[in-house]
Amino acid sequence: MTRPLLEEIGEILRLGEPVRTVRQAAKAVGVDERKIVKTLVVKCGDEYRAYILRGVKRLDLEALGCRLATPEEVQSVTGYQIGGVPPVLAIPVFIDEELLGEDYVYGGGGDEYSLLRFKPRDLVERGFARPVKL
Repeated sequence: MTRPLLEEIGEILRLGEPVRTVRQAAKAVGVDERKIVKTLVVKCGDEYRAYILRGVKRLDLEALGCRLATPEEVQSVTGYQIGGVPPVLAIPVFIDEELLGEDYVYGGGGDEYSLLRFKPRDLVERGFARPVKL
């Protein structure tokens, strides 16, 4: 499956200043921090994966048997730098099933000056992410 353009997934919001934290992102778009999601790239054995979860939530790497990918690995396998990784990638993507009840959320928009407003359910329905309990 080819990766779609981000504009085909949601609305890209260009920001005047970089957003590097959940708090900064929430403030920039005027929403509660629970509406901000992060896409974490991990390495599990020989495989890279991405997990989408609320920015205020922690990923249990030990339970997954994975480790966080280094900034260099993230750039290499996704084409994006940490802080701007969007939710649609060429590696397997898993989304926290609790997000599927949200009408929309904000995640990485490709760089630290952008956010992507998207519907979590769309990612699953279009085959870009698989829901998991995190």
